[in-house]
Amino acid sequence: MSLSSYEVIWKQVLDQVEQSNFFTEDTLRWIKNTTLFKIENSIAYISYRSMVTKTILNKEETKNMITSVLSEVWGSDVTIQLIQYKDMEKLMPEEEIQQRTNQLLKCTFNEEYTFENFVEGKSNQEAYAACLACCNQRGTHMFNPIMIYGNSGLGKTHLLHAIGNYLKEERPECNVFYAYSGDLVSILIDAMKSKNVHGNTVDKVKSLLVQNDYFLIDDIQNLTRESSQEIFFTVYNELISRGAQIVITSDMHPNELNGLPTRLVSRFNAGLSINIGKPEFETSKAILKKKIEGNEEACQIEEEVLDYLAQKFSNDVRNLEGSLNRLIFNATLENPDVIDINFAQRILMNEVIVNENDELTIKKIKKAVTRFYGLTYKDIEGKSRQKKLMNARHVFVYLSRELLHKAYISIGQELGNRDHTTISSSYERACQLIKNDVNFKMAVEKVQEMLEKK
Repeated sequence: MSLSSYEVIWKQVLDQVEQSNFFTEDTLRWIKNTTLFKIENSIAYISYRSMVTKTILNKEETKNMITSVLSEVWGSDVTIQLIQYKDMEKLMPEEEIQQRTNQLLKCTFNEEYTFENFVEGKSNQEAYAACLACCNQRGTHMFNPIMIYGNSGLGKTHLLHAIGNYLKEERPECNVFYAYSGDLVSILIDAMKSKNVHGNTVDKVKSLLVQNDYFLIDDIQNLTRESSQEIFFTVYNELISRGAQIVITSDMHPNELNGLPTRLVSRFNAGLSINIGKPEFETSKAILKKKIEGNEEACQIEEEVLDYLAQKFSNDVRNLEGSLNRLIFNATLENPDVIDINFAQRILMNEVIVNENDELTIKKIKKAVTRFYGLTYKDIEGKSRQKKLMNARHVFVYLSRELLHKAYISIGQELGNRDHTTISSSYERACQLIKNDVNFKMAVEKVQEMLEKK
């Protein structure tokens, strides 16, 4: 019996238990936080996540009732064995992995992320067009894979969910898989751990993945485990050979994905890579209007305020929408007649803003770093490996990546034409120092403060 069948059975049991009115709402809440993993040799294995749940289930009257209901739904007598959720992998690795995989394969899409409510502009129209077009292509896909890359918060995930929602409505016969790369890695690693215990679980997971017509992976740059890369490479090739459409997002161009093997990056380059940039003023304003669409009467916002937000917070769509949400929330507290520019500036006065007229650049970061350390451009671009100079370079590289998401190649050019491998290593070193070196972390924060005051 499949795990999805066990889920159906357990839901029937819990529904009947709830309808009996035998338990209080609080007790029922704990009971519902359980899972039926397997019934074997008349033993029903039920996992719990909390010791409170275990205590409730171990009560004689509770156990008797659930056993009775489960036996009736199952069709024959069963006894219950309780297992802590974290122990399931040890006791039933294959079943546990299959359940997680099945959960991942369900692919629920955010209903708010559709093509209809995605605001097009110059910065994202190519990505939008490519994603919509691939949904309507049948047979051989002209561009495969499609990779959309750009900074966080610009709509990449929205487009992947839009593909899923569109296909669900217009082409329900298509099998669509969507996953954040980190979740996919977890499933693959778990499968590898259990493959020698109860059969080859890896092959079972792979067989499920390659059955899809559309394969959507978010943030591919996080696929850094070599073992999971090998499985992904096999799945990728089989999907391509079957004619499945692959759409991938990343925070950087394929050539900068240093954690991925060359043979995989070369396959990404063989498709269509599209950059999605920060929205320009008109698009930012359209996003804000879309956000308040239908609630104009309850949410009175002056046009000048929308212009202000579109100009000041356009680097990140999430930040743009977040600033609007903050204004609306504070308006519910203070109840002004209208959200005007004075109200907006007062509420958002402490927000860190990089606007169009004083945009942060890599040269400004370089200037701030050299000024903080008392160095010249020649010093920081030179070959000396003195600790002070090395730290200055690490700070410069780190802030260029974190604040501007600059490519390693671009940072290297600004730092005496160093190659991207050197810059990548410098960034990783900076991340380590921030965790382990209080003085270095303080230097990064001080330089960032200098930049925010400009």
